Amino acid sequence: MNSEIIDKRDKDEEMIVECKGKHLCGVCADDTHDNYLCQVSETVSCGACCGLYNLPNLSREKLDILLSKRTEAFASVPRTEDGIFEFQRSNKGPHRLSRPFPGFHHCPFLGLIGGEKSRVGCLLHPAATGNNGLDYRSLSWYGEQACRTYFCPATNKLPTVYQSILMQTIDDWYVFGLIVTEHALVTAYFKEVESRLGRHIVVSDYAENIEAADAFREFAELKSQWPYRRDDFPGPCNYFFENGLYPRPGVFRKTPDIGLSSYENILKELDAGFSSAKEIAAADQLLDELFLKTERALCDSPSLKGGQ
Repeated sequence: MNSEIIDKRDKDEEMIVECKGKHLCGVCADDTHDNYLCQVSETVSCGACCGLYNLPNLSREKLDILLSKRTEAFASVPRTEDGIFEFQRSNKGPHRLSRPFPGFHHCPFLGLIGGEKSRVGCLLHPAATGNNGLDYRSLSWYGEQACRTYFCPATNKLPTVYQSILMQTIDDWYVFGLIVTEHALVTAYFKEVESRLGRHIVVSDYAENIEAADAFREFAELKSQWPYRRDDFPGPCNYFFENGLYPRPGVFRKTPDIGLSSYENILKELDAGFSSAKEIAAADQLLDELFLKTERALCDSPSLKGGQ
């Protein structure tokens, strides 16, 4: 990236990811990964590391509209530095200080890709429509190298079997991107399931079991639909970079009589907050019922007999 391009960057943003020799991201492009979590299928992908969900008052409908309009607008942009920078200036979206995490850049080159425009992706990628195989990611905020080499912590921290279940079970990019970066939440879910079953889960537990897959999708939906949030809940966006800039606080309890939950780890990762003992009891019951549904679905799973 030349100095002219660097000078055109918006200086009020912070650089969160930097991969220049010393790979602060912790994962490099020449590492081998069993699963590629960024682009999974025609309808499943993730743009969370590009700040996809770091928008105020986020909803699926609003994000769909934003990405659709942005994708349509970019189709007519000349593939020149001036043309692309002009698009960037006119498509920044909400000011960074209004975002849930002000120091986390939201890339204006996130759009909808694929033949049916049915998943999220990078409009500057060489495979994107209109780019004729040329890579324009050097014109983005993070730059081509970071875009090519960064992988979120879930890539290393989620066991391969959990990753595979996510990839085979979640069929929607919006839900997938929200849940796949929540490695602590996903791990807590599967550990609870394994504790109840008294064994490790395998991919076929979910790939071959509609009821279990439905129960997991219901759990994943809690990321955006959880009813018991703390007052300073930042929205569904997760700041998963491990630099300590925005640590996730513990479960909020308004009064000292609100006791601990057997699902404390899950509640923390859901940004839970409670104003009464009655509320946390209701939250526990909600999770109890969800895990019981999963347990019942898997009790006759073929994997109990050695299936894979």
